[in-house]
Amino acid sequence: MIINLDYTSEIPIYLQLRNEIVKGIANGQFKYGESLPTVRTLAQDLQVNNMTVNKAYGLLKQEGYICIDRQKRLKPAIKGNTDEEIQKIILHSMHACAVTCSMWKTGHG
Repeated sequence: MIINLDYTSEIPIYLQLRNEIVKGIANGQFKYGESLPTVRTLAQDLQVNNMTVNKAYGLLKQEGYICIDRQKRLKPAIKGNTDEEIQKIILHSMHACAVTCSMWKTGHG
């Protein structure tokens, strides 16, 4: 799994992580039905706090990008969408994140 984070960026790590996972879902790196890393595993791999990963996963779940199965595994929730539909979702997501990041930078979020 390739997740690129810029630890010097003004954008919070949890938002960067959320964006990277959305991109991974869009480009097929994370496929429907396959488990995502646990919070603890991903936090250790990225050398970030567990709460940072938990916050990113919570946001992704709230937005409908991931779901939790019966065994409490996190999985991408997008299934059977065409490439065009996935691209629309990603563009919408990136726009929403840009607005959130802008609000965060100006102290309104």
